[in-house]
Amino acid sequence: MLFVRKLILFTILLSPFVVGTSTLPFFVNIAEAQTTEETQASAGVNQREPKRLALVVGIDDYPENPLRLPVRDAELITQQLELVGFEVMLIKNPTVGALEEARDLFIEKIQQSGEDVTALFFFAGHAVQFDGHNYLIPANSNIMPAPGQSAREPGKAVFRDRAVDAQRGILDYLNESGASQIIFVLDACRVNPFNPQHRATINVEGNGLAAMNAEPGGPDTFILFAAEPTRVAFDGVDNASNSPFTQAFANAISKPGSTLEAVYRQVYDQVKETTEGRQRPYQEGVLFRFTFREAEVSPELASGQISFTSGEAGVSPEFVSGQTRLLETGLERRQYDVIRDGADLLKQVLETKSINEIQKAAEAGDSESQYLLAIAYHVGQGVATDPKLTAYWLRRSATRGFSRAQFAYGQRLYWGWGEIEPNKAEGFDWWLVAAENANGSAMLEIGDTYRLGREGVPNQDFTQAEKYYNQALSIGHLEAETHLGHLYGMKATTAKKQGDTDAFEQASKKKLVYYQNAADKGSSVAMYELAYMYRYGDYVEVDLPKAIQWYKKSTTAGNSTAAEELANLYADESKTGLGEPQPEEAAKYFRIALELGSETAGVALADLIKKGKVTSKTPDEALNLYEQALANGSLRAASSLSEVYLKGELVEKDLKKAEQYALMALELLAMTEPDSEDAWPLYIRLAAYNLLKLYQEEGLQPAKPELVNKLVAQVGPLDGPMKRFTVPVACGAVTSSFHVYTWDWELDEPPTDAQFNWVKEARGCEVPTDVIESFQKLYKIARENNVSFSELTVYALGQASKKKGASEEEEAGNEQ
Repeated sequence: MLFVRKLILFTILLSPFVVGTSTLPFFVNIAEAQTTEETQASAGVNQREPKRLALVVGIDDYPENPLRLPVRDAELITQQLELVGFEVMLIKNPTVGALEEARDLFIEKIQQSGEDVTALFFFAGHAVQFDGHNYLIPANSNIMPAPGQSAREPGKAVFRDRAVDAQRGILDYLNESGASQIIFVLDACRVNPFNPQHRATINVEGNGLAAMNAEPGGPDTFILFAAEPTRVAFDGVDNASNSPFTQAFANAISKPGSTLEAVYRQVYDQVKETTEGRQRPYQEGVLFRFTFREAEVSPELASGQISFTSGEAGVSPEFVSGQTRLLETGLERRQYDVIRDGADLLKQVLETKSINEIQKAAEAGDSESQYLLAIAYHVGQGVATDPKLTAYWLRRSATRGFSRAQFAYGQRLYWGWGEIEPNKAEGFDWWLVAAENANGSAMLEIGDTYRLGREGVPNQDFTQAEKYYNQALSIGHLEAETHLGHLYGMKATTAKKQGDTDAFEQASKKKLVYYQNAADKGSSVAMYELAYMYRYGDYVEVDLPKAIQWYKKSTTAGNSTAAEELANLYADESKTGLGEPQPEEAAKYFRIALELGSETAGVALADLIKKGKVTSKTPDEALNLYEQALANGSLRAASSLSEVYLKGELVEKDLKKAEQYALMALELLAMTEPDSEDAWPLYIRLAAYNLLKLYQEEGLQPAKPELVNKLVAQVGPLDGPMKRFTVPVACGAVTSSFHVYTWDWELDEPPTDAQFNWVKEARGCEVPTDVIESFQKLYKIARENNVSFSELTVYALGQASKKKGASEEEEAGNEQ
């Protein structure tokens, strides 16, 4: 259930507290939210350049000869242009009069914007060459022949009256507008309606557009066609989201260092490759100095033209023969996992070199060998593990300029990796050094530190975060746009809390575009974020099929969390799921998540098997899954094993083992991070409940008698009621629902407090303060009057809901 909260100055009626379909009202006081304005500079845009204005037109509403993609193409180009600082006027399916009116408004905007204006015109739709002129065909022009009609070409008067001459009706106007620079882009002539067999699947001469010319002595003008003169452009394959040209143009202008020349080269190469050489973009005019998105580092470094010499980076050419080395001392193009990737690279080297050879090269000053030796001492590959030698060789490699070692050493210091006390300041400094050596992973860590306001920076700073993310993007880091999506997600959340709808809309739009761009480049994290957005309606409409599609793509890309969330969705029996649970599909994806390294999917799969929802592959599969998870320190697995032996499920009943596993769960609690899945309060409550049941009902003598009183206080009466309620939570920009459980224990605070703390720590979600306080007030009343907290909450809810005929509360067994 989704809820919307309206903030006012004084008293409001709380209505988002539900059980089943009931609501429980409470009166609370909250302060009015203060709104702030944030000036957002476009990422990677040189603000000293001319003002950027664009008119983007997409037309696919041709009843007699429809196209599929032009409006979607126009929307994509609008998104990308806005990201690089253009103020865009988007027109969809205009008639001839509406197109001319939009043109006039655009020209007026240019003239009002001063002398330095870069004006961009983009058109996607039908266009026809007639008598050497290119005519843009508006919607409802009735020029196109309908199916079955004669395909005889109209005369010149028809084109002049019902269409817009691209040269005389658009480009000449721009030439006289006062703009200092003009970029004119046509993704048109996707079909020749007067020669139907020449549709966008065939490349035939004589059916495309005519060449166009910039005005001599006029503004600098760059003209880009989707295809060469007289040749037809593709509209895209059946399942394409955009035309080949539009997709290539959008990709090209979003890249750092995207000069006109670089854009044309990339568009040409991508379209030629996509269409297998049947379509080749074409440009005319001047390749004047203009960059859509500025590069954050020097072009020489980004292109690899500058590399470290052996003296600068400690590289020993003798160590690895040939021109190709396993590691790069410069660019990092994906998020680098120090332990996993470092160990993998070490194994590759050890296939041809011995650990002794690596050590000799390291002692001789080879920085790459020093780094690999540090990894060897960390993972115990070929040598005994030794944290001190790990640190020693990492630092030696780092001081010789090896960027991966600099990043790794920073990770070690900042996070306390290698059994040392964290040193945030020094670790952050090493990230800065690595970033100066073009290490993209370090740039993202620095950006994250500013975005989250972590220790090492004075305070949270979105501007600095965006700067470092864009630096990573400028060198082609594959996850840079994912992190930019995270940044704009936080901006959207902030704007929503402040009630700033315009800022929320802008930030959410950018978040979506960044995630889409990153997903297109292969980011499994971005794919997962898109799945989340479509699943919960974050800025987009709820679309479960599309969410599942993105979860599957993310899983295929290796994301274990996506596989596990997909499994949870298939297993969900609530109304927010797929309607009917699909346990076998859930089991399938839990197994995939396990293969991808998930530490929690095994217990969830074992639970499905234990409940008889799915068939196990082997008789002991569930038990083995629990044991494997426990070996990795899973508190939840220990609690589940306690229940298995207490009830005699899967195995013969064994009270001593039930006690043993429950006590293990209590011991693991002290080592469980508060933001982990294992920290969910009901897992430790289950272990405590099992112990108390063993002692009070099964007659087992306690191994630790001193625990009994604590267990009684924590669990309460074994036959006491446990109820499940649904409350609203704000997770970023999404408001959704969360199940919270009540029971009657003897501690000072209600059991709901720990659950609310967990959803904040582990999920990053916030329960409204008034909801938290409502439970606290009821708990206080219950204790003061010696009545059941759960029953009182149900009673209060029932009184509030009688007039609405609401359903009863949901029972939640103590096994939860």
